[in-house]
Amino acid sequence: MASPSLFDVLRRTGGITAFGGWTLLAVGGKDAERFLHGQLTSDVQALEYQRSQPTAFLDSSGRLRSYGYLLRRSDLFQLLLPESLAEPTRAALEASIIADDVTVETVPAPDMRLALGPRALVLLREQPSEVVFPLEIYGQRGFVTWSGAELNLPPAPVELLEALRVMSGLPAWGVDVFAGQLVNETVLLNTSVSFSKGCYLGQETVAKVSAHRGAAHAARLLRVQGELRRPERLVGQNFDAGSRRAGRVLATAEWRGEVFLEVALHRDQRVRGRVIEVLVDGEPAFTACVEELPYLKAPTAEEHAAELWRLGVARFAADADEEAIDLLEGAIAVCPSFADAYESLGVIHGRRGDLERAIELMHGLLEVDPESVMAHTNLSQYHGRLGHIEQAEEERRLAAVAGMRRQGRDRESDDETRARSEEVETEDRQREEMLRRVLEVDPDDAFANLGLGELLLTRDRPEEAVAHLERALDADPQYSAAYLALGRALAALGQRGQAAAVWAQGVGVAASRGDVTVANTLQSLLAH
Repeated sequence: MASPSLFDVLRRTGGITAFGGWTLLAVGGKDAERFLHGQLTSDVQALEYQRSQPTAFLDSSGRLRSYGYLLRRSDLFQLLLPESLAEPTRAALEASIIADDVTVETVPAPDMRLALGPRALVLLREQPSEVVFPLEIYGQRGFVTWSGAELNLPPAPVELLEALRVMSGLPAWGVDVFAGQLVNETVLLNTSVSFSKGCYLGQETVAKVSAHRGAAHAARLLRVQGELRRPERLVGQNFDAGSRRAGRVLATAEWRGEVFLEVALHRDQRVRGRVIEVLVDGEPAFTACVEELPYLKAPTAEEHAAELWRLGVARFAADADEEAIDLLEGAIAVCPSFADAYESLGVIHGRRGDLERAIELMHGLLEVDPESVMAHTNLSQYHGRLGHIEQAEEERRLAAVAGMRRQGRDRESDDETRARSEEVETEDRQREEMLRRVLEVDPDDAFANLGLGELLLTRDRPEEAVAHLERALDADPQYSAAYLALGRALAALGQRGQAAAVWAQGVGVAASRGDVTVANTLQSLLAH
């Protein structure tokens, strides 16, 4: 088996590093939630207890004042900010308090450390809540602490964390984000701004820019194709793509053996998967593929737990029990509701003769899956081995009951699936009739032709769909969504070359209109 990379070690086990250069503010008072909800870009009201979220603080014109992480505690909120921004942020927040019961104070938090990875999440349960700040950072889950407690974690390499900073879209003040910069130009638009929360300071400008083609230049990654020597020399330089000014290099990172450049990229080039020829000082420098930021995101708790569980099962199959136990304990720490980890870990302890721990894990499995047949089956076995005959018989009975209940639910699910399928069929027929009535009045209605074309395509009638989608584009050649649907209909007919030509044309149309989602989807289809 190949040796895991430094990142794989961090993701599978954990690491710790000094976390200097950051400061904590505490925002309290009975109006703190409402006040912060109207000041910060993230959805403060939706934030759960002991959870944090990335956030930004703007001025009234949508320009950046500061950014960081917001944590909800039982009686107040805490803001984790770059140190140089803490005092200006405190002063600006205090200046906005008008007849509100809100206080803003600096929190003494010396010698901050950052712990990441599954082992860090196990340790998090043991730490006093008042000296930890849980968060997702560098594409990983973990916590910041300012306690003096010993944390038995290996050091996280500084060079790895800098690469993770760029790849995960963690801004560095004065490097890739600046005071007075439109938040639409930064990766914070993707990581820290809620578009569903309602009003906040600067919201009107952010919404207008986003709705109107986006910022002229915004943060993206370029994945260099081939070799590029000394990429760091390009930081701060402008570059062209073809005959047009395309952007400026902000930072660099090496990731998985490839070179990435963080850039401020012009809107016409911001199509994920598009390959561009980059010119520096008018000379060809390299070819690169456009990628989104953040490129590296923390997996969901379920995804991460599933990854650790698969690795743990594989290590157990290789007779590496201790490694398997560590990985499965990590899976439970990452996602306490991941049932398979309890079952596998319980089986390992059962086979090792640690029946009390195995029974404890089966009860944990029942907490997350009360109808688990295997939990009761295993409990019957473990109690039997301990000589607990009555308990073993009771668990055997409960296993049979759980099995019958599960069979009943499966039958109900099949019935519901059939009923929903019939309901969808009826809805599709009604929608088709409505769209055809619209086209009887105006056969060139682009919206109705697109809608009918997409519907026919989902109902496996691509030849009919093509006619309506072509008519939609005849009526409105700038209708970028119609290029997407027409290409799919042609591909369904086996006309892959024609589909690619339509998609390629659609990329240019969508990019020029600022339809980033459609442009990215079209480019992705072309790449495959």
